[in-house]
Amino acid sequence: MTDPAVLYCVGATKAGTSWFYRLLHDHPDCALPAVKEAHYWDTFTTPERDKQLAAFDLRLNELREAKVLAEAADRGWQIRNLDRRIADMSALMDVVAGDRRDDTAYLAWLTQGRGAARIYADMTPNYATLSDALLDRMVAAAPLTKVIYLIRDPLDRLWSHIRMQAHRQRQSHEIYEKKANNILYRMLNRGQETHILHRGDYAGVISKLRRVVPADRLLVAFAETLLTADGLARVCAFLGIGPVDVPAQAVHDGRPVAMLEKLRPRAQSLLFEQYDWVARNVGPLPANWQNNCVRMTA
Repeated sequence: MTDPAVLYCVGATKAGTSWFYRLLHDHPDCALPAVKEAHYWDTFTTPERDKQLAAFDLRLNELREAKVLAEAADRGWQIRNLDRRIADMSALMDVVAGDRRDDTAYLAWLTQGRGAARIYADMTPNYATLSDALLDRMVAAAPLTKVIYLIRDPLDRLWSHIRMQAHRQRQSHEIYEKKANNILYRMLNRGQETHILHRGDYAGVISKLRRVVPADRLLVAFAETLLTADGLARVCAFLGIGPVDVPAQAVHDGRPVAMLEKLRPRAQSLLFEQYDWVARNVGPLPANWQNNCVRMTA
C-alpha cells in the first residue's frame, strides 16, 4: 500500500473536471471536500484573495438560503448535505483569509475529518495558470502529490468555454445563441476575451507542468478517452485507487448552440498549433481531434 496522496486536477477549463470530481467524490478510496474548487493556490495576492472571498461569501449565502427551504420542506437528507457544504465552505474561507505563510491550515482543511483515503483532492482548473514558483510550492506542500491535467479537443473546449461565458454574462434581453457567437467574433476580430484562449494553451501549460512536476507524479489525459474503460483504468492506476465502471451518464456540456460557419475556419486556424503540438508531444489524438484536424487541412 502506498501513502495517501493529494491530487490536484488543474484543468483544463471545460474539459470534464466537474464530471471527474463527481466520479472521485463517490469513489470509496477518495475523500473530497464539498467545495470542488478551493482556489487556495491562485489567491495569494490581495486582489485575488478578496475577489474569491466575495464569490465564496455569495455562494455561502445561497447555500444557507437553500437550507432554510429544505428545513421548511422537512428534507432531512438535503439538510445534512447542505450542512456539510456550508461547513466546508466556511472553513475554507477562514483558510483563504488567514495566515498564508505556510500551508498547514489548507492541508488540514483538505484532509482532516474526511476519514482514511488513498486520495484527497482539490480540483481547481485555474491552477493551470500558476507561476512555476507557486506550482513548485503546491507540489512540495504535501509528502505525496499527484497532478492531473485533462485536455479536450481544442475547438470543442473553446466553444464550450464561450457558451459558459455567454450564459453567465447574458442579460434578460439578449439571445443566448447570438451572445455566444458575438463573444467568438470579438475574440477573433478584436482580440478581446483572450483569457478563454489562454485556458486552452495546452502547449504552454503542459510544458510548465513538465518543468515542475516529477514525471511519475503527472498525468496528462484526454477528456474524450477518460470516458472509456481503458482511460478510467489508466487514471485509477495512476492514482492507486480501485477500478471503476464507466458511468452511464457522460459530461453535461450545457445547452447546445451552433457556431456560425463563417467563424469556424478562423477559430480552427487559431487553434491549429495546439492540435499539432499535442500530437507531437502527448500522444495519438482521439478520433474527434483527428476529425477536426482533417477539416482544418482539407
